Amino acid sequence: MSRIFEEVRQIGYVTDDMGRTLDFLHRTARIGPWFVAWDIPVPECRYRGQPLDIRIDAALANSGGLQIEVIQQHSPDPSIYTEFADKHGFGLASQHLSSWSDRYDQVMRDALAAGYERAQEGRSVHGRFIYFSHPDEQDFVFEVSELTPGRKSMFDQIRAAAEGWDGTDPIRDGWPEPKI
Repeated sequence: MSRIFEEVRQIGYVTDDMGRTLDFLHRTARIGPWFVAWDIPVPECRYRGQPLDIRIDAALANSGGLQIEVIQQHSPDPSIYTEFADKHGFGLASQHLSSWSDRYDQVMRDALAAGYERAQEGRSVHGRFIYFSHPDEQDFVFEVSELTPGRKSMFDQIRAAAEGWDGTDPIRDGWPEPKI
């Protein structure tokens, strides 16, 4: 448990081929089912302080209480995803850790006070998010997502789908609709 960021709830990866990555994770690690939102525009996004016009695919699945996210960026602008890929290539090296907080503003203030910097931030239909980096170790990226009722409902449904999953229908289009 991080005293700044709270509980780590997610590990994120960046890919250049969503199908290949999800096939590998499903086939070899038996993680799933995967819920994939395709071609998502991320409004109000900023990368290192500059406006960012970004479109991504994002896949979510759980392994127990830990959520796994796979992101593929389609827009050409620099972002934390392209920054990571430029340094490390594509594969299954983790790009970020994430927590989900209903104390989003306080966690953000605590991280900034501890020397973390805003690497990328924005707002999706499910709430705000911010990726932090630290000047002492730029490769350590920590995301904090605002735990809105809609996001919590969606994440709970993804976790529940994984708990009794029998391996069928491993890749599912769209994320579950929040039940609020």
